[in-house]
Amino acid sequence: MNIAILTPSRQRPGKLDRLIDSVYETASKKNSIRMYNYIDTDDPRMQQYTNNNLASDFSPTVFNVYDKPQSVSKSWNVLAEKAMYESKEWGADVLIMGNDDQVYLTKDWDIKLQEEIEKFADDIYCCWFEDLINGKSHCSFPIISKKWYETLGYFTPGVFNFGYNDTWVYDIAKRIDRCHFIPEVTVEHLHFSTGKVQMDSTYHRNRTEKRGNLYHLDKVIFDETSDQRAQAAEKLKKLMDN
Repeated sequence: MNIAILTPSRQRPGKLDRLIDSVYETASKKNSIRMYNYIDTDDPRMQQYTNNNLASDFSPTVFNVYDKPQSVSKSWNVLAEKAMYESKEWGADVLIMGNDDQVYLTKDWDIKLQEEIEKFADDIYCCWFEDLINGKSHCSFPIISKKWYETLGYFTPGVFNFGYNDTWVYDIAKRIDRCHFIPEVTVEHLHFSTGKVQMDSTYHRNRTEKRGNLYHLDKVIFDETSDQRAQAAEKLKKLMDN
């Protein structure tokens, strides 16, 4: 089982390094995991990403994609397509939404994930780990299959400014009753709201700049696109029924 973790990052090379190290230090089958990271070409700290993990034992399985600045709703899709199809020798079977303020804490998390995924014979599911913020109540970082991705044609919808991408996937999963929380695996989300870290320029950029709080704008978009998620759910449901 090949796993791809998809992570847009901006002005956080050190935090991305921390995420990468935690992923591989706790994983069992390290060669089955690849990390794809989206870096904006106007990022003031882009050069530091260029040197990211060059001396690391994990560097052959870590890929930085440098491209135009755009919403993470679109960036995640760029990474997903590369994870699926860029290599003839390796293609992702599982896609995980990553964030550069996460830390993987559970040893052999990839083995546990495979055990849980195998419970779904039709390979249609939306799983998520314990993040020490939302727990079972919300799927903050969805995990989906190749079949899910290819059926819908996207990982994230591409319509949002910043937020609600996880909520979009989670809403579809709820419509088809395929939500699966994995409490045995902890991937801590070191979000500023926990008080464990300070609000940095990246948080500030997406919440308080002149263009407005992007979460508020995306909530409107989410409410107006229910029909699109219903259609997506119907596509997955047909596969399940067959």
